[in-house]
Amino acid sequence: MTADSIRSALRGIWPALIAGPVALLLYAATLAPGLTWAHHGSDGGDFLAAALVRGVPHPSGYPTYAILLRAITWLPGETARWGNWLSAGCAALGVSLFAALAYRVLAGTVWRGPVALSAALCLAASPALWSQAVITEVHGLNFLLVVALMTLLWSWGRGAWRGSSAATGLIFGLSLGNHLTTLLMLPAAADWLWHTRRKQADHRREWLSAAAAAALGLTVYLYLPLAAAADPPVNWGDPSTPLRFWQVVAGQIYRPLMFGVSLSALPGRVAAWGSELVWQFGGGPWGALIALLGLWRLDRREHLWQRFTLLIVVAYSIYAIGYDTADAYLYLIPAWTAIAFWLAEGLNWLAELAAGTPDGKQPIPLGRTLSGILLGLFLLSLPVASVLRHGATMDARSDMRAQAFLDAALSEAAPDAVILVEEDARTFALWYGIYGLQRRPDLTPVNVRLYAFPWYRRTLASHHPGVLPPVGLDAPDVDAFVADVANRLPVYRAGPIDINAPDLIEEPVGALVKMTPQ
Repeated sequence: MTADSIRSALRGIWPALIAGPVALLLYAATLAPGLTWAHHGSDGGDFLAAALVRGVPHPSGYPTYAILLRAITWLPGETARWGNWLSAGCAALGVSLFAALAYRVLAGTVWRGPVALSAALCLAASPALWSQAVITEVHGLNFLLVVALMTLLWSWGRGAWRGSSAATGLIFGLSLGNHLTTLLMLPAAADWLWHTRRKQADHRREWLSAAAAAALGLTVYLYLPLAAAADPPVNWGDPSTPLRFWQVVAGQIYRPLMFGVSLSALPGRVAAWGSELVWQFGGGPWGALIALLGLWRLDRREHLWQRFTLLIVVAYSIYAIGYDTADAYLYLIPAWTAIAFWLAEGLNWLAELAAGTPDGKQPIPLGRTLSGILLGLFLLSLPVASVLRHGATMDARSDMRAQAFLDAALSEAAPDAVILVEEDARTFALWYGIYGLQRRPDLTPVNVRLYAFPWYRRTLASHHPGVLPPVGLDAPDVDAFVADVANRLPVYRAGPIDINAPDLIEEPVGALVKMTPQ
């Protein structure tokens, strides 16, 4: 390789080489120290417990993420902290890939390197992505896989790499194994490939290779029945039969939440979407305004990519607005990623105007003129402003709520006690401590909502036969179960629970409330 070719390669990747490490440093400086409830991160306890016991986390099972998380359990130190580092690493790598792709999308423009770097760092410091990069959750990996899909679709559509079709299919399958919302990419991908490839020769072989590779990627779902076959204590839905496997993969338990927002609540949800956009880039509304300017400019320079990104924004926004949970805003991370390309285009146009290089003409070397220096400071100011605006909120280093609850509950409970719990946060924390870390294995955590499901009662009966003997579909309801077990074993509740137990006297004992028969 010649010196010229090395310099040419470095010119193309230097924004990525800077953006990724800077993002990782940002996330490392604000990383949660271990088990955390920060930023709607209560699911982390479920994922960590399932990884440690080779179990099945909540639907859709997230096998791609579960396998990766399982792999890091072999590392020395606290598993929860490594889970947080996994998110940080995935998010930082995704930022690096974004910078590289933005550089390619901006081809033919003078300031594409600095602009790609600035847009990537703005994305890294956006509150939605940043919040998920410092906790154990699937969204960091989802972001990485979405950016990888965008990169491969760009290469496939432009015919830049013969293997891009197969690679696209494989990443699509693996991404579906991490989060089913990847299906929302399909309309944009189909439109992009149809318009970029339709005038060329027959590409049936490309489509077949993509389909075969996608099927290969989807084989990660075999992890679920294989894990369930070992009867782990964390075994959501027990997907060991075809019917139960489908129910877990399809997320049947959560279907009422999909488009479950009432019509009266929709205006508020749309307003919340607008508020998220306003504060997502650059620490203020100027980032959103520049992005909207870029959407207009992108139509002139890269019309098909504008359509591709716009379809992604529309699909994910409709889904997130209609999904009836408090953390639905996290499903917008792929939409903000698409909008970050608009931000790059808008910044690029402003840079050309400021430096006197409209439409890429009359280039002025960066750093050799006052306008170039001021331009560089402006591009740097946007991500810095975002860090200053959101840094205190995103910082999860001091969030010890989950760990404090777990430590207190495990120390306060009497031997062989049953701990009743309803909310996810406390349930998953107990699963992580009792099942995952094997601290106080004599304790039995019982989620009173999950008790209604036969698969959950079977799991309890298998791992805690002294608490719940082998049961079938005619098992007593949760009220009768609690009344029975309270006469045999110490019973506590962690947080409020929805049961009818008038004959039990409650006595607070710290993080728990002891429940004893009268």
